[in-house]
Parts: sequence; C-alpha cells; structure tokens
Amino acid sequence: MYIIDDVYNKTVFEIPSEEALNDLQFIRSKQESEIESIKSKIHKYEQKRRAEEAWYQSLSPLKRFFTGHAPSHHKAVEHMVNVKDRYKKIETIKRKISLLKEAIGILEAEPEKRELHLPAGIIKEMIASRKEEGRSR
Repeated sequence: MYIIDDVYNKTVFEIPSEEALNDLQFIRSKQESEIESIKSKIHKYEQKRRAEEAWYQSLSPLKRFFTGHAPSHHKAVEHMVNVKDRYKKIETIKRKISLLKEAIGILEAEPEKRELHLPAGIIKEMIASRKEEGRSR
C-alpha cells in the first residue's frame, strides 16, 4: 500500500496494509490517551482553584483583608491558559481522531486498497511511531 501526502499528492512510503492499519490504530489510541491526560489536567486545576477559593472564603474578614487575593483579570488569564486553551487542543485532537477513524474505516472496508491519502501530520506520526518501534519506512 502506498501512503500518499494529501497536499502534494506525493508517495511518501510503501507498507503492507496490515501495518498501516496497526499504525493508524496505534496513533488513534495515543491521541485518545492524550485527550484523557489533558482532561485530567483540567480537572486537577479546577479542583485546586475550588479548594483555594473555599480556603479564602473560610477566612475571617480581618484575615481576608491581609491575605492577598489574585485580581479577577489574573484569574481570567489563568483560566484561559489552564482550561480554554486545553479545550481547544482537545478539539484539534478530536478532528485528527476523526480523520484517523475515516482512514481506518477505509482500510477495514477495502484491505486490498493500493493507495491511502493522509494529511502530512498523520504521516509524520506514522513515521515517528515506526521509528520508535524500530521499523523502517
């Protein structure tokens, strides 16, 4: 099976379709685990923020006066970095997973297919995963 770059319509490398299917499934599972990792980071941040807020609210008014509390715009920037940007990253990963699912579906439906058009990012990940496992292109 020839793996062809979507943009340049250039054959990048040739591998058996079973290996291509295994590589795509490996990349998909890796992307899904990355999503779970990002979600756990978001959850930890939100727990930490809630705990800090509960601690601050439990202080007496006098202690609250002397205890520094981050301004709201600092909290907004922190939220944007720790939550919003991570959700955007999750969305891009989900789009990549949908492309992978589509390619996997094509390979499962037509195992004798000779060509598979993939985006450059997925091809780079296939090459990297093959290098990690010690297989050549």
